[in-house]
Amino acid sequence: MRKVYVAVVLLGTLAIVGQHLMSPSIGRAVSPEDFAGACAPCGAPCPSKK
Repeated sequence: MRKVYVAVVLLGTLAIVGQHLMSPSIGRAVSPEDFAGACAPCGAPCPSKK
């Protein structure tokens, strides 16, 4: 019975990882120039520069 549980967990994990790797990316590639002058990784401007 333990082998069945291990097989189910492995198959489930492989299915999740495969789904993740095969799904298209919804974001765009970003470059460091997109955040020039930003303090935060999200691109928010520095409060001291206002």
